[in-house]
Amino acid sequence: LASEDERLDYSYSFPSNSRVIIRVFDISGRFITTLADKHYESSGIVERKELSSSWDGRNHLGQVLPPGTYLMHMEASNFQTGKTSIDVAPVVIGVRNK
Repeated sequence: LASEDERLDYSYSFPSNSRVIIRVFDISGRFITTLADKHYESSGIVERKELSSSWDGRNHLGQVLPPGTYLMHMEASNFQTGKTSIDVAPVVIGVRNK
C-alpha cells in the first residue's frame, strides 16, 4: 500500500437515514486520515473501488505512512433510532518489492 500506485479497496453497509464515518488510526490509536464522512438517506452497500475513495496509504497531510498495521474504524449512526454501530478492522500496509 505504501508503494506508488497501490490502493486499498473496501466496502461497507449501512442502515437508512444514517451517517457513516470511516477513519484510519495507527496501532497506538492516533488519527491518520478520514476515508468517508457521508449521510445516506436509504440503506445500502458501498463498494469502494474508485480512486477518489480508496485508501492510498497516506495520512491526512498526504504523507506516505511507514509499513505496519493500522486500524480502519467504521462508525454508522442511525438518526431514526439513535443507535450507533462501530466496527474496527486491522489493515497491514507495506512496500512491495519490485
